[in-house]
Amino acid sequence: MKILFITFSDIGVCSSSNIRNVSLIKGFLDQGDEVDIITYKSSNKALLLDNSFSLIIDQCNVIPLRGYVTSEAISSYLLTSNKLGKWKDKLYSHLRNVYYSFETIDNLRKLACSIDIEGLKLRKYDLMISSSNPYSVHILAERIKKKYFGYPIKWIQYWGDPLFLDTLTHHPILPFRIKKAEEKLMKNCDKVVYTNEVVLNMQKKVFPKIAHKMTYIETPYAFAIPKKDERIYQVGYFGGYSTSVRDILPLYSVLKRSNYQSIIIGNGDVKIESQNNLNVMARASVDIVSDIESKTRILVCICNKLSKRGNETGQIPGKIYHYGSSTHEILVIGATPMVKQFLSSYNRFVFVDNNEDDIERTIQNMLNKPECRHESLTETLPNYVAKKFTEGYVEINKELMDG
Repeated sequence: MKILFITFSDIGVCSSSNIRNVSLIKGFLDQGDEVDIITYKSSNKALLLDNSFSLIIDQCNVIPLRGYVTSEAISSYLLTSNKLGKWKDKLYSHLRNVYYSFETIDNLRKLACSIDIEGLKLRKYDLMISSSNPYSVHILAERIKKKYFGYPIKWIQYWGDPLFLDTLTHHPILPFRIKKAEEKLMKNCDKVVYTNEVVLNMQKKVFPKIAHKMTYIETPYAFAIPKKDERIYQVGYFGGYSTSVRDILPLYSVLKRSNYQSIIIGNGDVKIESQNNLNVMARASVDIVSDIESKTRILVCICNKLSKRGNETGQIPGKIYHYGSSTHEILVIGATPMVKQFLSSYNRFVFVDNNEDDIERTIQNMLNKPECRHESLTETLPNYVAKKFTEGYVEINKELMDG
């Protein structure tokens, strides 16, 4: 099968969405598919390129798009500047919130509508996949589809997060502008794929007219944590954090006074420092993080808070699926009731509320028992997920023939 994979983030940059993208692409390659990638080459110097992706990406034909985005230039300056010191992350977060008070989709929407797509050397494909975030990729994909494909190519949209229900997006004056924009994005595709059943069911209720297009497939992970007996750290958190979305402070308070070795690797909007038995490091590449994860007994995930509207969002960090592919013990902090119910079906995770006392007690209970090695989740294997995508392609064909 020939697949055109479109992303509006730089495919070489280390991010949760790109780990998902590259893992899915590996699944396609493993089952013998040919993949061309259209990717946006970012000029943001704050982004971390990941060489571990190249082993997979280099097997594809990569078609780069370039453009200039003012907000990218600003965020690049804010996040790399030494002049702003500890205030740079807070200022960036504040300006981001102000921006999203006016923009219904994301900072690349205008570019998606105007970026030059002339002269792309595209061939005939069986399937086109546009993968968000950012959400504007679906605008770009529709432009490419209209310009280059006179034949009825099948189009699957792959959504890492919903838009209207997203924890991070909230229009203070006209929130339903976002809902309307999201429905418009999905209107002309053949299939919409989410990463979990909770989001799927919520999206079907929000958008009943296009609910028949929607399904979910678990997030794949191609960078399996090596199996090692060595344990340098008892507890580790590896990822971003934010007081408004993923509050790390209760976990940090527990770890900094603990009597066991622990580690945090990631960036966020609050300053945390190494303390006693706790090692704190800035964001690092997948290779570096995977090596340290392999030497850590308990891997911690922090779930998103409820949205600013106070509603369930169903969002599940990709990290939970990544860890599900390992044999490690996994502690999930702050899962909402619906997310907890869904994840409990895998019989793979330990859950705790996001408060100090419960976190401290739960970790201690886990450490007091012999270490438990688990079976990895089949659902996170790249070839398993890729097969479900291509089965979706067959289903689309059948639906079109029956219709």
